[in-house]
Amino acid sequence: MFLSLTRFSWAAAKAAKAAGPSAPGSKQVPEPKSSNCLEGLAFVFTGELSSFSRDEAIDLAKRFGGRVVGQPSSKTSFVVLGDNAGPSKLNAIKKHKLKTLSEDEFLNLIATRQGPGGPGGEKLDEKTKKKMEKEQETIKEAAKELERREKRASKDAGESGSSKTDVSNQLWTTRYAPQSLKEICGNKGQVEKLQQWLHDWSDSLKCGFKKPGKNAMNVYRAVMITGPPGIGKTTSAHLCAKLEGFTPIELNASDARSKKLVESGMNINNLSLDGWMGGNDATNAAGVRITDKTCLIMDEVDGMSAGDRGGVGALNALIKKTKIPIICIANDRGAQKLKPLIANTFGMSFRRPEAQAVRSRIMTIAYKEKMKIPANVVDQLISGSQSDIRQVLNMLSTWRLSSSRMDFDEAKNLTKINEKYTILTPFDVTNKILGPYAFGPNVRETLGDKMELYFHDHSFVPLFIQENYLKTQPVKVRNLEGPPKMLKQLELMDQAASSISDADLVDALIHGPEQHWSLMPLHAVCSMVRPASFLFGSGGGYGGQNPMTFPQWLGQNSKQNKLNRQLGDVQVRMRLKVSGDKHEIRQSYIPALFPHVIKPLIDRGAAAVDDVIERMDEYYLSREDWDTVVELGVDAQKDDIVNKLIKTATKTSFTKKYNSTDHPIPFHKATDLGKAPKKLAGGPAPDLEDVFDVSILRMIVTVH
Repeated sequence: MFLSLTRFSWAAAKAAKAAGPSAPGSKQVPEPKSSNCLEGLAFVFTGELSSFSRDEAIDLAKRFGGRVVGQPSSKTSFVVLGDNAGPSKLNAIKKHKLKTLSEDEFLNLIATRQGPGGPGGEKLDEKTKKKMEKEQETIKEAAKELERREKRASKDAGESGSSKTDVSNQLWTTRYAPQSLKEICGNKGQVEKLQQWLHDWSDSLKCGFKKPGKNAMNVYRAVMITGPPGIGKTTSAHLCAKLEGFTPIELNASDARSKKLVESGMNINNLSLDGWMGGNDATNAAGVRITDKTCLIMDEVDGMSAGDRGGVGALNALIKKTKIPIICIANDRGAQKLKPLIANTFGMSFRRPEAQAVRSRIMTIAYKEKMKIPANVVDQLISGSQSDIRQVLNMLSTWRLSSSRMDFDEAKNLTKINEKYTILTPFDVTNKILGPYAFGPNVRETLGDKMELYFHDHSFVPLFIQENYLKTQPVKVRNLEGPPKMLKQLELMDQAASSISDADLVDALIHGPEQHWSLMPLHAVCSMVRPASFLFGSGGGYGGQNPMTFPQWLGQNSKQNKLNRQLGDVQVRMRLKVSGDKHEIRQSYIPALFPHVIKPLIDRGAAAVDDVIERMDEYYLSREDWDTVVELGVDAQKDDIVNKLIKTATKTSFTKKYNSTDHPIPFHKATDLGKAPKKLAGGPAPDLEDVFDVSILRMIVTVH
């Protein structure tokens, strides 16, 4: 295939990617010669194909056993070229002399190639064959090790007479939990750091946490592990603690962790945390021996709810004086409630492991459970669950109840069914619904899927759409130029604005006196889906020129409410001299007051202070009311202009003079006279959780 190395246009490439395939659905996926027809091949995709989007093309390659990589190298089998291919990849093709395929040639390869192992299929080279055999041998050996471990556990339980649950009845997440560091998938470097910190704990304690150590961690008494769920954070903490001789005690979201309970330790069977924070030798009711080799694991710290009031503060206080290691685990390090802990803990981020890091472990478990699942299907499960190992094991254990085989489509449907419901921010929703991929002939999302985005935050999303809907470069006008393009874009804007106006009418019915909440789906369509269907295209989040902004209406509405409240105060004070309502005060009296209470300070400076104060006293205006009159100015009397014209020394003199003299008061408040209403006796109401736990404790004491 001929490679053109003409000057590359990044703008054209970005526009093509934003617009998607030029002829979506025009080419059918051929019937493959075998289910693994692309096995043993590595592909790189560059440029934009005419019939398939990039994601769909990658999905095709993986479906039939191919491997997709990001950058071409000497090990790449084929590079599939589309329009506006990247120059760096074209240079790599030339450098490594790689074979290239067009979109049609890629589809023809699927239809004609026989996968290795089949009749007439290509034979694998010796190196690849040995590598695959080695991988299979490793999987079989690991599966045998799991079987031996389960037999030893059953034998030990039988000899000790323990009533421990049969291994075969355990959840797979418990049954196949890692027992050594080599079984942990991904984040090896972070796990080693955590183990080293625990290993050096005794030395750090002796020197008063003054020496940073190899990884600069030894000056901290606690570690904060953050990362997505299901990637092994808690498992790594437990495993490292056990390997270094510590006894882990875990508190998670199912335990009560309010300030009172953290300090008293009721949630660990009435043993005070303060009592064993110093390393005292004791045993709690569960039989766990509390010594200086105890490690406290606080899981789901960012999940402390209202029932855990004060728990984070109490935990932070304990961290500052603890003599045992504390490992805090959270999903989001940026959570507001974790701010007190950040300064006193060492931050350790865990990332989602790559598919190849998890594949071997999952295939080992599948082999042991006598499940026949190809590698590309395992990869689909891992990528579909976003590398959540716990979720993959739960899906496989459920699937195993009905079948021992799984193909690519079944894996894709399974991950779709078990897809986690994640709350998107208004920024995410706006990017998605106004983006170039939200609408079009090849979009798979239904109207219901688009409406679902509205309910992620139904109060903010319409405001974000109203603020940003004019900032896109609509896909519907991409093929037009000149005046026709401008006219079409104006028509689309008019249709979108009309839909938003209709949404305001619907919103008035929803939040009005009758509260028709059943109209919310209609509001979702009018305020978000329909305007976006007219103007979807590249915008702030998709490489557009106009960045997405926060709704200015919120700030303006807040300012309006504040000024309205202040105007009410001015009107109440002035009503002894004037008879106008708030609107008349705003429109007639405040502009008339400007030449008498503000203009003199601009023209004459401090010399006009006495005259200004005298005129204010005539209308019972306070110093705060003077600020309100300035804020309510418009045009040439706008507040930012006026504040620049009045000198700082004049303002200071005005404030001092006003505060040092007496002024007429139109009315008195009880608080001004020191007669504030008396508060009811009895103190603050206790937390319901505290009352509940105290009552339970009393019942236990009474019974015993």
